[in-house]
Amino acid sequence: MKKITLSVAALAIAISSYGQCDVDYNVSLKQFKAVEYQLLDLIDAIRMDMYYGHFDQAKGMYYINEMVKLQSRNRDLMADTYKAFSIGEDMTRIDNNLR
Repeated sequence: MKKITLSVAALAIAISSYGQCDVDYNVSLKQFKAVEYQLLDLIDAIRMDMYYGHFDQAKGMYYINEMVKLQSRNRDLMADTYKAFSIGEDMTRIDNNLR
């Protein structure tokens, strides 16, 4: 349960940096990837716990499905951040070409 709490906290940190205007894309990308890797590690840990009998199958699959949902949200946020960054970058190029 502590692992899930930590991953949710990491995701919240990544999301909080999403809405800022002066966010460096590379920093955001590293944060999103860190959350992605943490979620993958947690899924592997839950699968191992299910294999060794620490979790029953139903509970383990519930946790895995929830983490897959978090992965999907994280990827969507990463894509939105890229779109916002690339649109802003393109607009800067257009503005510079108009001058």
